[in-house]
Amino acid sequence: MAILTSIGFSIIAFLFVLGVMILIHELGHHIAAKLLGIRVDVFSLGFGRRLFGFKRGDTDYRVSLLPLGGYVKMAGENYDEESTGDPGEFMAHPKTHRFLVAIAGPAMNIILALVLVTTTLLFGIPVASYLRQPAVIGSVQEGSAAEQAGLQPLDIIVAIDGDPIPTWQELEIGISLSPNQDLVLEVERQGRVLTKNITPTLSEGFEIGTIGVGPFISYIISDVEPGSPAEEAGLRPGDEIVKLTMGNKTTVGFDESAQMINASKGSPLRFEVLRDNRVFETTFAAVQMEDRWRIGTAVRIMQLEQYGFLQAVEHSFQRNLRLTLLTFEVVGRIFTGRTSLRAMSGPIEIARFSGMAAAMGIIQLLNFMALVSLQLGIFNLMPIPILDGGVIALLGIEGLMRRDLSMRVKERIFQVGFVFLLCLMGIVIFNDLAKNLPILD
Repeated sequence: MAILTSIGFSIIAFLFVLGVMILIHELGHHIAAKLLGIRVDVFSLGFGRRLFGFKRGDTDYRVSLLPLGGYVKMAGENYDEESTGDPGEFMAHPKTHRFLVAIAGPAMNIILALVLVTTTLLFGIPVASYLRQPAVIGSVQEGSAAEQAGLQPLDIIVAIDGDPIPTWQELEIGISLSPNQDLVLEVERQGRVLTKNITPTLSEGFEIGTIGVGPFISYIISDVEPGSPAEEAGLRPGDEIVKLTMGNKTTVGFDESAQMINASKGSPLRFEVLRDNRVFETTFAAVQMEDRWRIGTAVRIMQLEQYGFLQAVEHSFQRNLRLTLLTFEVVGRIFTGRTSLRAMSGPIEIARFSGMAAAMGIIQLLNFMALVSLQLGIFNLMPIPILDGGVIALLGIEGLMRRDLSMRVKERIFQVGFVFLLCLMGIVIFNDLAKNLPILD
């Protein structure tokens, strides 16, 4: 029952996300066409049979049966339509008008992404603090590519294939884009820079690269549970556990320390604690709380990223620009074979992540919608016939040729584009099913 509820919630969130994306995209085409005097016959959310709607002026505004898309039907836009000489027909307008109508949809999606990211930054969005910090390794998984390459906790990864890595977020991006690719890491260890050859493996279920390392998170106490061993030992919020020792083993950082505490099973632990620039030691044992051995402390990993209006706008532009460049890099890697087609996702994965984002709250949902809107805008600008980018590319070719292509040639081009999109949709849906139904993997 819980699974069905989760699926239903994801479907509702997906329909909301997709509905907003389609509405904004088609609204761009609609507004541009109206402003330029092009007659719009149909404005539809969804494809197929008309479910309900209303007519205003020349336009039938409707909701149709299949919710996986939408369209604006302009008079005389199809190449197989005979021209009636009506000045309101799409093909009767100059190329500049047709270009503006074609680009307006993707432009609205990109603008929406900018607005949504700005909004989330104004209200504040939780982000993991380590993402903005240097790429210091906090833990290394047994048997991982990192362990085989000789990486150790407290190593700082400063470059991948010669490209600087200033933050953990940049490291995650660089590794995730390179599954099964040979990489050269530059690693800083105790003042020396070492070179490590490594091959990221494929992360199960996500089709991205991983080397099996976790970030270093300082063990700065944010909360102490009443009656816990930590409270009895005098620890308090703001204290930093800089070193933890059990027998002859020593750890630093939250992740490794939490593992040692859980493995101690009540054995004495020696803590080195930093408070007000002074270090002191204390020894006490963990107790079993529920199914783990703990000392009763909490660490705040997330921090609120929040800005004033102008800074929010600036950071929104920067973030969307980075994501745009990253998108083109991924597309380039797919075409050159450095990234698998299985990295592509479709409607099923979008639905799954829509549900996850919605469950985390409105800010996370808006942040996810911004990502989807940006990707939709970029995808529609690709020079693929039948997409807006294909229309723009054809207009550009005709402009360079100083003549229009024949209707027969245009029909063939768009037929090829339609088949290509069907194949692409088949690939991404199969990828989605393979990720969610292991039997297909």
